[in-house]
Amino acid sequence: MRTRSATRPPGRPKQSDNMATSDNVLRVAAHHFMDGGYEAVSIESIADAVGVTKASIYYYFPNKADLFVSAIESLLMIILRESRRILDGPQPFETRLLILTEVRLRVAETRFDFDRIIREAEPHLNADQNDRLRSAMDNMAHLVVGTFERAMDAGEIRTADARFAAHAYFALLNVAFARDRQGERLFPDARSTAEALVRLMMSGLMSPELPGDDA
Repeated sequence: MRTRSATRPPGRPKQSDNMATSDNVLRVAAHHFMDGGYEAVSIESIADAVGVTKASIYYYFPNKADLFVSAIESLLMIILRESRRILDGPQPFETRLLILTEVRLRVAETRFDFDRIIREAEPHLNADQNDRLRSAMDNMAHLVVGTFERAMDAGEIRTADARFAAHAYFALLNVAFARDRQGERLFPDARSTAEALVRLMMSGLMSPELPGDDA
């Protein structure tokens, strides 16, 4: 005979089911938003891709703006965690930077143009939601700045303005993601592009002077 504890109210998922479904919704939603932008993506299209009803989406997220913020935050956290694992590794600074760059370029099927996506969504989000996304973006910048600072302290690269160096790196990443008018990648080979980017970056970091130095 079944015990009372073995039953649960019909239609109410177990906590483990809740977590699995919520995580799947966030994963699918993040890639939809990154590919299509905020306005072009609907709750219905995400529900169809996940294989659930719209009501199921609304069970976890009250509206599209909340889903968008949660999905992009989740994706940024994954990228931050993987980037920290790479940048905290035992290899020399140049090798770690190369590994990180190649990883970023190999996931270019989704463009990861966070600035563009967030700018498009900004009018649809409240102040708290915009602050959450900007804070998540800042975490990645802080990680890279800290990595450059440690490399400078260790004498692996010359001492300079670490913030300038980090933002120069992000700018080069944007160049590496460039596409032609047909939407095709201008630099499709991740390995050779990563190597060229890091060589260019290191040539500046090892030079006698770097823009951003104090006069």
